Amino acid sequence: MAATPSRRSFCKSVALASLGSLMRVKPVRGQAARPVRSKRDLMHQVLDLSTPPSYVPAGFFMHFGVRGDAAVRAHLDYFRATGMDFAKIQFDEQSLPANSEIKTPEDWAKLPVLGEKWFEPSLYLLKRLIAEAKAEAFIIQTVYSPYQMAKQAVPWRLLVEHVNQDAEQVCRGMENITLSLLNFVQAASRLGVDGFYMCSQGGETNRIANLTLFDRTIKTYDMLLYKEASRLAPCNIMHLCDYDGPYEEFAQRFHDYPGQVVNVPLSADDRPLSLREAAQLFKRPVMGGIDRHGILATGTTEQVKQMTLAVLKEAPANFILGADCTVSPKTSIENLQTAIRTAHEYRS
Repeated sequence: MAATPSRRSFCKSVALASLGSLMRVKPVRGQAARPVRSKRDLMHQVLDLSTPPSYVPAGFFMHFGVRGDAAVRAHLDYFRATGMDFAKIQFDEQSLPANSEIKTPEDWAKLPVLGEKWFEPSLYLLKRLIAEAKAEAFIIQTVYSPYQMAKQAVPWRLLVEHVNQDAEQVCRGMENITLSLLNFVQAASRLGVDGFYMCSQGGETNRIANLTLFDRTIKTYDMLLYKEASRLAPCNIMHLCDYDGPYEEFAQRFHDYPGQVVNVPLSADDRPLSLREAAQLFKRPVMGGIDRHGILATGTTEQVKQMTLAVLKEAPANFILGADCTVSPKTSIENLQTAIRTAHEYRS
């Protein structure tokens, strides 16, 4: 009697079969079928700027609202159902608790440095997903910026107020948060993560727009954290997030941020930011192109296909199709599948 295949081997075979169909890999009569390239290989191809890639990877991200083993299952089911080209792990397992002791800029020194043990829920999720899916694709772990973690501890308005009152005092807390996040990325690296989805916020026109204050209180700590993340892992995506508002002086603010890929907003400096312009600015592959609130969220599958084709037509060669930020959980899975499939078939 034949042995019953394990669930993991079954899922892996299904994933490979799906990739083959997306790539339209068909044997030529009288010749052996071309070997199916893994999603890991296809992502490497996009990262190599020396050769035009023959494939457009794609990925969209979603918050699932669950934790622990339920989050493991939600991430895997979403990754496989959409057909996206890497498994991106959200950073939702825990957050800094609200800190009522921070009332003045001087109080920021009270924030503790968190050790690896504090991040155990996130590291558990990462470890499980590495075990389940690393053979299929890159495992990319989200890591929030020190500013994003700081605004979990206090309301963002109070954080901005304190920066304007006494930036140096606030920096004492930002340094402690950065040291905490360094403990996390180093632990993630030891587990075998392929890369980090690195986020930056805080420099929006309605936050800390002043370049001098931005550089001192936000960029200094972004760079400390993300340069270390880039040293530890080979495939890092730098997400320049405009969820909270638009940016001015965009190029001056972000052109030297680390990351092998840059996930860009759709506009900056009060005008559209094209994908080709972004690629020229950052001199590396870019990701994005799709408005998470637009046709992807509200249109039919045919409208999504046509919209995606228009984005692909204007995109640079080394490109990953995606949205400007996390998509709503209400976004149709069929629309996400359509956008991803259209990208996969575009150069086939």
